[in-house]
Amino acid sequence: MKMDSGKHEIIKGLMCPGCGGTVELKEGNNVLKCTYCEIPLLVMGDEGVIQYYVKSKVNETDTKAVAKNWFGKFDKDRKLKTGAEFTEIFLVHLPFWRSIGQVCGWIFGNKIHHETHRDNKGNMHTTTRKEPVERMIMKEYIWNKAACDVSEFGVEEIDNSGISGNLEPFDISTVEKQGMVFEPMHSRTDAVLESENWMLGQAKRSVDIDEVTFQKLHSIGKKLSVIYYPLWIVRYKFKDRNYQLVIDGLHNKLLYGRAPGSTIYRVSMFIASLMIGNLILTTSLRLFSEGSNELIIAGAIAGIALIIFGFSKFRYGGEVIEGKTTGLKAKGLQETFNSLKEIGFDKYTGMR
Repeated sequence: MKMDSGKHEIIKGLMCPGCGGTVELKEGNNVLKCTYCEIPLLVMGDEGVIQYYVKSKVNETDTKAVAKNWFGKFDKDRKLKTGAEFTEIFLVHLPFWRSIGQVCGWIFGNKIHHETHRDNKGNMHTTTRKEPVERMIMKEYIWNKAACDVSEFGVEEIDNSGISGNLEPFDISTVEKQGMVFEPMHSRTDAVLESENWMLGQAKRSVDIDEVTFQKLHSIGKKLSVIYYPLWIVRYKFKDRNYQLVIDGLHNKLLYGRAPGSTIYRVSMFIASLMIGNLILTTSLRLFSEGSNELIIAGAIAGIALIIFGFSKFRYGGEVIEGKTTGLKAKGLQETFNSLKEIGFDKYTGMR
């Protein structure tokens, strides 16, 4: 996630071991000087990483209200809201790596333009024009990722903008009084490397260059920390099956959930998408065969995508999963577009 320059968090609540005065620390830094006794201080956590935590602002009653509201949505089993039985509700603090850094450098390459035209005989031709471009990069980024196994919770990262003003110095005894605390399990070295690669990749994609001929990028000023974030785990039973929800302990919103789906919703979505998608697809192909505008191809692609979408809702809608990609994967859509490219549709749509 991109970060605006100069908006680093100020952490309060630290105490100087020399005079006992309170000191403030800019997020990501670990060296400071006490404003009272002027003793230089080094702030370190486990494995040399600064640690923070976010205090939960949500209680058990709030989480139940969010869960019941989600139960009542039209894509769930119609009896879920009244028939679900809560079995466990508890708070956990999961660790997330958080890296702040800056990417600077240059990228040279070409911007590719596809131009389609008709000749005197009505045949369509596509020509490619390359426009040389150069881009200078100087951007700050924030990267974060779960520092332990979160397969059970379905939350891979946290909202960087959402925790602004809520970071506090981590004290294990204080946090454990609020709820269960998970320790980081993944390597600090791997986190540093992954965050650097992510920042460089984000910087490269931000310049909008189709063909890169030369690049020189550096990540500088990287500061790694661990943030313990509060999540409410809600477990419930419905028709002798167990399900789980994960609710944000700061903003009181559902981050991950599983629930039985509505059969009526599944069938309705499939029939509606099949009818509309079929109409768009057949109409587009008929107009294309008659030599109509090449933009009709985009309509054919939209029709195919709509049919695939409806089928995914029908096939995978027996259980609704929110917060995690399931059913129709992005890979499936990409395979569809690749197939269209193989038969030449990309020449008319500029698809790459």
